[in-house]
Amino acid sequence: MQTIVRRPLAWIIGAFVLLAAIYSVVIPPFETPDEIWHFAFVQHLASGQGLPVSEANTQALWRQQGVQSPGYYLAAAALTSWIDQSDFPAIYARANPHAAIGRPDSPDNTNYLVHHADEAWPWRKSILALHIARFFSIFLGAVTLWAIYRALRPLLGDGRATLGAALFAFLPQFIFISAAASNDNAINATATLTLWLLVTLVTDSDEQRPRWTGGRGLLRFAAIGVLLGLALLSKLSGLALAGLAGLALLAAAWRAHSWRTLLLGGLAIFLPALLIAGWWFVRNQMLYGDPLAWNVWQANILLRVVPATWQTIVAELVSLERSFWGLFGWLNVPYPDWVYLLFRAIEVIIAAGLVLAGGQWLVRSRRVDWRWAGGGLLMLWLAALLVSWLRFMRIAPAAQGRYFFPAAPALALLAVIAFGAWIPGLIKRAGRHDRASPLGWAMAGLLALISIATPAWIIAPAYRPPASAAELVSGLVPVRATLGGQFALLGVSDEAAVAAPGQPLTVTVSWQSLSPAASDYSVFVHLVNDDGLTVAQEDTMPGGGLRPTSQWLPGDTRTEQYRVDIPPTAYAPDHGRWAVGLYDHRTGQRLPLTLASAASGIDATADQLLFGNVMLEAAPGDVPNPLGIEFLDNVTLLGYSLSDRSVRPGDPLTVTLYWQARGPVSGDYTTFAHLLDATGQTRGGHDGAPQPATRDWQPGEVVSDAHTFTVAEDAPPGAYQVEASLYTWPDLDRLSLARSEGAEGADRVLLGQVRVEER
Repeated sequence: MQTIVRRPLAWIIGAFVLLAAIYSVVIPPFETPDEIWHFAFVQHLASGQGLPVSEANTQALWRQQGVQSPGYYLAAAALTSWIDQSDFPAIYARANPHAAIGRPDSPDNTNYLVHHADEAWPWRKSILALHIARFFSIFLGAVTLWAIYRALRPLLGDGRATLGAALFAFLPQFIFISAAASNDNAINATATLTLWLLVTLVTDSDEQRPRWTGGRGLLRFAAIGVLLGLALLSKLSGLALAGLAGLALLAAAWRAHSWRTLLLGGLAIFLPALLIAGWWFVRNQMLYGDPLAWNVWQANILLRVVPATWQTIVAELVSLERSFWGLFGWLNVPYPDWVYLLFRAIEVIIAAGLVLAGGQWLVRSRRVDWRWAGGGLLMLWLAALLVSWLRFMRIAPAAQGRYFFPAAPALALLAVIAFGAWIPGLIKRAGRHDRASPLGWAMAGLLALISIATPAWIIAPAYRPPASAAELVSGLVPVRATLGGQFALLGVSDEAAVAAPGQPLTVTVSWQSLSPAASDYSVFVHLVNDDGLTVAQEDTMPGGGLRPTSQWLPGDTRTEQYRVDIPPTAYAPDHGRWAVGLYDHRTGQRLPLTLASAASGIDATADQLLFGNVMLEAAPGDVPNPLGIEFLDNVTLLGYSLSDRSVRPGDPLTVTLYWQARGPVSGDYTTFAHLLDATGQTRGGHDGAPQPATRDWQPGEVVSDAHTFTVAEDAPPGAYQVEASLYTWPDLDRLSLARSEGAEGADRVLLGQVRVEER
């Protein structure tokens, strides 16, 4: 009977391993979240340099991962130490400077890395080491699935425990993360194994409990300790497992009415855990003054400007939802919307099923046994991860579903119970209380179909270089210009001659390679006004990041379209021309441009081609440069105006802000307008209380708020940005934006540019 029950699990795990192996090959190197930084830790160890010693704002290749618990990295380094990985720094340097990280709406630059031919089969050096680390991760994923089954079996029986494992085996995002070189896979495996033994400890029947006593019992407790230690060495989130182990031990001692079980079991659990992982926390204390190294971690990650409110966290739940089911690349390769609707339908079925299950329990049995304690442990672990995630979300954007994969047994338990509640009569008539719901298996099958299709349907196309847009050539204005003797511009065209702030525009450029290029140059397409200010811009690698110039062959011709979004804050009315060229993103140096011949209306400077005429029209209405940017506390910045667009040091400048209250405003705020240079240094500005005071603003009332100041005498020439916001006095707490897409937790608005000329 056991063989028959376990055979489906073996097939499920085998299918998972095969799928994850396919994902690991299809996903280009380092195109999973943080993978390149995780691998930098592995490479540092494998090259014999020992454990990293990090610092605030580190420039080391491992970034914030240098203070992560080292278990996964030590194991991966041991597996790859025989491989020459000296090429890794050169690969690391190929990071795409325009990568659309965390932007699933971006049509271009989904690739974090500019990929070269040396990544292809047969794998060599660092690429070979990466794939070995990925295969190690797949092994850990398989262990996680086996442990899910083992953890759920005492609670649900064989059939439903197998379904629980299947739901995660075919979850697209779980497969994706399991195919990545990441310490997430270590905590998934070690946490789930620890939970299995803890659930067994509290749910064993009276006949089975003796196996937790005597010498063999101490070995079982020691096994928990070893797994707990490994979890602590896998990721900081494993700390909560220590508390769960203590609770499980208390429950076991209470059931056995034995202080001896409590004392000896405690020693057997926590002494091995301390021996395995304690040294790491001591090292952190000695190096960083913090046993968790949390201070150094925070100093190396993107933090919010101000802590997130509950409204901000709720608004980001969509990202959490999508990245739990399937959001690939660096959280920028999504499924079509209809797939997410399917996933949401599964969520609704699970939520409603849990309500049904609760009602059925109240009506039919209300029986509570020790299986509830096992389920309670799983729910406590899920709650601990939730609290940890919320704490993290307060200070940093962290809406990623992978953070909840260590709670796979708990999530699978809820899903299996929910699916079973929909058709309990069928299961009861079958005479098998542990039989999994057909609805659950149907959902697992649906996930399997989506997961099987995903590599060829979603992932591979996202990294396939686009073909040259040959059909666009006929509409181009011919031009002949060379850039650095390596490239030529053959033609250009733009679209609308009249546009408005917030509107996207399209520019078409035809390029030709003249000679081999060693560097991967970036393309710039800027809309520049008559004062030389950049009104809008698009900077990208050719081919949307996937056709690097170092791989262009002499004579190759490429015609590409570039979408340029005019910022909603752009000043209008205005007039601009398009400026196009190439530059080295590592130095910022543009390739010199020589214009040999061109049609009327096309000009050039030393490093850019100029063409087109775009009139930027002001939007209709009484408020200039309308914005409609909402702050918290019912404050909206309706628009703004500038007294001048070009000034000199010592000149006066007036920035007028137009505010409106959406409802009662509770605070007395000071408003400001500051002039910032290219480094972000303030070179003039004014702060003051608007009239009337913000607390007295009436809903719907438009308040004109003028700020006049003098441009600093030492302001160097260049393009400057105007920032505006509100704050409370005297604590200087800025008011946050109610919605801050692209600027997590932002507390200011950047308005149109001003040019400062030489005196």
